[in-house]
Amino acid sequence: MVKHMEPIFCPYCGKKSLEELEPTELMVDNDVWYILHYECKECSEMFDRVLLKDVDVNDFEDNEEGLWS
Repeated sequence: MVKHMEPIFCPYCGKKSLEELEPTELMVDNDVWYILHYECKECSEMFDRVLLKDVDVNDFEDNEEGLWS
């Protein structure tokens, strides 16, 4: 689980009515990218926040479920 600060307002309209959508997790080289998606309920704009975490790919080869469990 990645700890992160959630945005407190929409970068487009400045309102505080945000909904966190289902996040996406990608493995790129030896980095895990956590892409957090948000939608403003006021102006309907969507924006993302990307968090990176270094991992050793070999740690996941021994785990049958891998990174995506």
